[in-house]
Amino acid sequence: VEIFRDLGDDAELATSLADRGFVEVFGGSLREADRLLDEAEMLAERLGDKRSGAWVTEHQAWVAFLSGDVELAEARLEIAAAQFVELGDRAGQSWAEALRAYLHFYGRDFDAAEEMAKKVRADAVELGERWAPAMMDSLIASIRLWTGRFAESEELSRRALAGFRDLGDKFGIVQALAPRIRALVALGRSEEAERGLDEALSLSDAFGDLAFPTMAAAGAAVHLGLGERSVVLGETAVERNRAMGADGSEVRVTLALALCQVGRAEEALALLLEIDVDFPYARAVRALASATVGDGDQARADADAVIAEEGATYLDRVVADVAAAAADAGRGDDEAAADRLKRAAACAREAGDAVAQALARRAAARLVGEDDDGLHEPLGVGWQRVVSELADVAAPSPHPAS
Repeated sequence: VEIFRDLGDDAELATSLADRGFVEVFGGSLREADRLLDEAEMLAERLGDKRSGAWVTEHQAWVAFLSGDVELAEARLEIAAAQFVELGDRAGQSWAEALRAYLHFYGRDFDAAEEMAKKVRADAVELGERWAPAMMDSLIASIRLWTGRFAESEELSRRALAGFRDLGDKFGIVQALAPRIRALVALGRSEEAERGLDEALSLSDAFGDLAFPTMAAAGAAVHLGLGERSVVLGETAVERNRAMGADGSEVRVTLALALCQVGRAEEALALLLEIDVDFPYARAVRALASATVGDGDQARADADAVIAEEGATYLDRVVADVAAAAADAGRGDDEAAADRLKRAAACAREAGDAVAQALARRAAARLVGEDDDGLHEPLGVGWQRVVSELADVAAPSPHPAS
């Protein structure tokens, strides 16, 4: 940028500014990325360089996406994709569609995300590319994960991981590790999952303030029930998101869940006040925290909203029903509590998540006295504490002797 600015070469300066702005997306400042990309956009327009302009718009969509403005990201991608089609730039079109697939995924439209991911993958293979197929394998692995198809998720993420390792792409490695670790947790392969967690953390410092590696590790740790470790990782990820200017809603929810696992539900509720909880994961965790502090009405309302939400994952549903069951038991409605716990157990069993199944069975034993045939199943200490605290709140208060 400095060299071409000194030379007065606006065409090369525009390209360099776009590249420099994109670098900021992966671990720098999103505000700085916006500034650099705005200047690149201005130069591309002045030069009439449609190709550079299309790539700048695609990069700007990344900034909007990471900032939490999904509508703006979608609008920018539509513009970029149309420009790439007009230019006959299949590689550019593939990049734009790949990011749109991720937007569908984060919007919980898994069918649309997978359809687009498969198309991008096929086009990339036809073009002889190696990076895009691995990235789309990672995305499809995430879809398989949250729809309860863990063996498929593990296989796809393993293939993506091998591809990224061959390319020496650290960012791609972390992208593949994220669904892989969670699939291993769900499959009950906790030692392998912890090794993957450690690998993700070993790469985290390579990305400056990009929080994704630490977010992935925090999510895996809380899934395992490693509450104390997840609190530390979650706090680090929140700080990195704040420094970068990225949207931190999801990682705050993960941190709130970790706080519930270490007996700090009040702090979890305070943290959730910082975000818009209008998505299933956040509502499920708020239901859990609310039930733990004795706010049964809020717990039931949030849990019911999660169950009614088509885009809720199996784990959102299990956590929500366990929380609401404690609220029902606390007001003496054991029948309603038992019904919720049966639904949670069925959901966990259908998904096949070992942790979710153990959690549902342990909750049923403590809250409504069902036989705990999973009493000796491994369940992380964080989840054990959650169930214990819910049981304490749900227990009827002793009446003084008359």
